[in-house]
Amino acid sequence: MIGKQIPVRIGAGDEGAELAGTWALGPAAQVLFTPELLSLVFSYAGSASLATSARVCKGWSDTALNQLWRDLDSVYPILELVFDISLIKGEHGSLFFKKLTDVLGDADWNRFQSYAKRVRSLDFDETMTYQEDPDTPGLDSNVVAALCLHHPFGAVFLPHLQELKWTTDGSALSMLPFLSGELRHLYIQMSTQTASTANEVFKAITHRTPSLITFMLEAQVQSPSIDASLARWLQTTLNLEEVSLPANYFSSPLIRALGSLPKLKKIEQSLTFFPPSDSPRVLQPLPCGTFPQLFHLAFDATLSDARKFLLASPEVGSRLVHITLHVSGVLDSQNILNFAGHVAQNCPMMTEFGLDLFIQPGSGEHSLSPLTMELLESLYPCTGLKSLEIGHPLPFTFLEDDVKRMARAWPNMVLIDVCNDIDYSLPHAGLTGNSLSILPVFATALPKLEILGLYLNKQEAPPFAGNLNPRYQFQTLSELRVGLSLVPGGPLRQVGFYIASLCKELPSINFQPSNWYTGTPPSDWAETEKAWKEVEDMAGFAMDVKRATLSSLRETATH
Repeated sequence: MIGKQIPVRIGAGDEGAELAGTWALGPAAQVLFTPELLSLVFSYAGSASLATSARVCKGWSDTALNQLWRDLDSVYPILELVFDISLIKGEHGSLFFKKLTDVLGDADWNRFQSYAKRVRSLDFDETMTYQEDPDTPGLDSNVVAALCLHHPFGAVFLPHLQELKWTTDGSALSMLPFLSGELRHLYIQMSTQTASTANEVFKAITHRTPSLITFMLEAQVQSPSIDASLARWLQTTLNLEEVSLPANYFSSPLIRALGSLPKLKKIEQSLTFFPPSDSPRVLQPLPCGTFPQLFHLAFDATLSDARKFLLASPEVGSRLVHITLHVSGVLDSQNILNFAGHVAQNCPMMTEFGLDLFIQPGSGEHSLSPLTMELLESLYPCTGLKSLEIGHPLPFTFLEDDVKRMARAWPNMVLIDVCNDIDYSLPHAGLTGNSLSILPVFATALPKLEILGLYLNKQEAPPFAGNLNPRYQFQTLSELRVGLSLVPGGPLRQVGFYIASLCKELPSINFQPSNWYTGTPPSDWAETEKAWKEVEDMAGFAMDVKRATLSSLRETATH
C-alpha cells in the first residue's frame, strides 16, 4: 500500500481538494499533516520559519500560527492588529481619544480574535522597548479602556491565556483585560505602585482567576496598606499551589487567607536586599489544622526568629519536605548549629535543605570563621536528604573522611552546593578551599550525584596523569558549580581534561554567584570567567576523545 493513491471523494471547496491531495501523498508523507507531530516539529522553529510554514498550505497553517503566536514577549504584537502603535505616542488629549475611537471602530476585530485565541503566555515589561524603539509608549489605562469598549468578544482579550508576567512602573490595572479564566500562572512586578492603585488591582481581579496555580508578586508597596484586598483575592484562588510574596507581606490576615487554601503546597518570600521596605516581617506561626498540603517553605528571618517560628508551627513543620532560610546579619556559629539541629530533629520528612547566610553590604563583619563539618553532621538525622545548598561568605573545605561519612548518612544525595560564592572583601577569603583531588572522592562515595558545587583552591594543580577513563567516575553529574572560584593552578587544558576524565557524560561548568549573593566578587571577574569557559571547552574536547577511544575499544573487542 505504500505510495498507492487512495481514492477519496472530493467535496466542494479547497478543503476537500487538499484532503484528497494529502491522501494521494501516501502514508509516509501523511505524517507531515499530523497536528501533534507538526506541533513538535514547529516547536523547534524560529519566528521566520513559522511564518513561512503558515503559508505553505491549510494543513500546516493553523499549527504553525498556533506556535508562532503561542508565546508573546509584549502586548504590542497583538494590539498592532487593530491600531498602529505610533498612534499612542505623545499626549493623550481629547483629540487623541477621538482619533483612537475612530481607528478602533474600523478595526478588523475578527482578525484580532483569530490570533488572540492562539496566545498561551504573555510576558510584558512596560519598562522595556519594543522593536528597539527608544520611544516605546507605555500602555495607558485609558487606552486599555478604549480597547475594552470596542472589543466585541467580551471582557477578555486573550481568552486562552495560561501564563501572564506583567512588569510595570505605572498602574497594573492595564493588565486586567489580559486575565483569562484559564490563567494558571501569574507574575506581577509593581515598582512604583501606590497603595490605592494596588488595592484596586486586587479588588478587580477577585473571582477572575479561578484556575490559578502559581502566583508571584514583587512590589514596593508596604504590606499593611494592601493586606485586606490581597487576602480577599487570595481566598478566591482555591486551586493555588505556589505563592511567592515580598518578605514583609506575611501578616496574620495573609497567613489566614493562605492557610484556608486546600491545595497550597509551596510558600516563598521573594529574596531582595533593599531595607527598610523589604525588611523581613517575622513569619507568623502556621496554626494546627491549616495548610493541609504545604511541604515547601522558603523564608527570610534571623536564626533565632526562624527557630521560634518552627517551634510555634510543629504540625506543619513535621510535614515539610523543603526548607530554605535566607539569613542576614550577625552570623553566630552556635546559632547556626542550633537552628540546623532543630530542623533535623523536628522536620523528619525533609529531603531538601537550603541555608543562605550573608552579611549586609557595609556591615563591617570581618571576624567570621568558616563553617565546619559539625553543621552538616547536625543534619544527619534527616536520612532522606537529597539536596543540600549552603551559602556563606567564606569557603568550606571537605576532607576525604567528611565526604565518606556524608555519603553514609545520605546515600541518595543528588545535589550538594556548599559555600562556593565567597566574599572576596573578607580577609583570606580566597586562600583556602577544595583541591580538585576531592572530586573523585565525591564520584566514588555519591554515585547518584547530579549537581556538585564547591569552592576550589586556586593554589592546587589537578592531579591528572593522562588517564581519561579512571575506575571511579561520576555517573550522572550534569553540572559542576564552581561559584566564584578562581581556576586551579596548572594549564587550563589540564584542568579541563581532569574534569572530563572523572565524568561519564560532560557536565556544564557554572561560574557565577547564586541569587542570594551580596558580597564582593573577584577583581579579575571577566578574566576568570573567560578562563573557566576555556576549561569547559577543553573538557568538551577531552570528552570527545574519551568517547572515540571507548568506541574504538568496544569495536576491537567485538572482533
